[in-house]
Amino acid sequence: MNKKEIIRTIKSFKKILKKGIPQTERGISYWDIHEKRYTVYEIAARFLRMKGYNVRIEIGDNTENPSYCFGYIRFYRYVAISFN
Repeated sequence: MNKKEIIRTIKSFKKILKKGIPQTERGISYWDIHEKRYTVYEIAARFLRMKGYNVRIEIGDNTENPSYCFGYIRFYRYVAISFN
């Protein structure tokens, strides 16, 4: 994930918001002991929400059933981003 990809996603989300078409984007990321990974969609949506756009972010996780992978515990995060 790089800055160009995030900027490109922000621009595409702005186009969706200007058209006024209700739309939902979904993404999956994971958190573990060593790192937290956010999707490009979530970073762009948080930026637009901070700027005052009508963006709703719903986050769910599987803390009840974490996976054990290569010696450490991993939690999956489910993100739904709604426009309008």
